[in-house]
Amino acid sequence: MSKTVSVDKDYARGERERRMAMAERFSYHYEHTLDPKGRITIPSKFRDQLGNAITMTRGAGPCIRLLPPGEWARISTKYDAVDEDENPELYDKMRKLMFTSMTDNLPDKQGRLLLHPSMREYAGLDKEVIIAGANRHVEIWDKDRYFAFLNGDDA
Repeated sequence: MSKTVSVDKDYARGERERRMAMAERFSYHYEHTLDPKGRITIPSKFRDQLGNAITMTRGAGPCIRLLPPGEWARISTKYDAVDEDENPELYDKMRKLMFTSMTDNLPDKQGRLLLHPSMREYAGLDKEVIIAGANRHVEIWDKDRYFAFLNGDDA
């Protein structure tokens, strides 16, 4: 009988950890529009997961990446592990890609984020956008580019 209780506790603990890990993942996509001031409303599901201190960087695609504090800390730790003297080219490339476009952003009371004009220009954002969960972070795409990317088209 105690083995059954132990197995049940192990299963419950594993299930709880699985649910917590899934809660930290971002999935699905939402269609939104930028307001005239360049702000975007983050869907409440993502807003809850991202928290109040959101790190914004350039993403591949091109898109804008939104990172919760824990994910930014994980990426920064990886960056810190690169030896500048051993691999200066990689170190310099990572520094330019990550830190020259990185900014911390706080949503306003309505859950909107102001997207810096240079970030909007980089991602080609004008009006219609997609806010997409991308596992450990959120991406903001121009709507046409996003669907072209999904379809394998160059846009």
